[in-house]
Amino acid sequence: MASYRFLFGSAVVSLIVLVACGAAATPSELIIGTWDAEQMGETRTVEFLTDGTVQPEGEELQRYIFVEGDPDVLKFMDLNSDVVYVELELVFDGKNQCTLSGEGITATLSRVE
Repeated sequence: MASYRFLFGSAVVSLIVLVACGAAATPSELIIGTWDAEQMGETRTVEFLTDGTVQPEGEELQRYIFVEGDPDVLKFMDLNSDVVYVELELVFDGKNQCTLSGEGITATLSRVE
């Protein structure tokens, strides 16, 4: 009987932890938000929105497509065009920092809280 209570108690604690923490966010979910993007010594703010648009500071609204893979890729295009002008690999280092790289570009993004 004591071992049953122990197992039941362990299961309840595990369930509480899972519910409290929620499922781990995917990279396509993690990219959503506001970031400080550092590239070649310059930093500017970039905001990725849930509707597939991205707003770089001082530039027009653009679109992005997230492509899941190994590595994950972000494809960028103008708002009213399907022509991809740059594809960058996306690698997360925790949930608050990531790197976009490719085509001669490397940018380190740090989440703005």
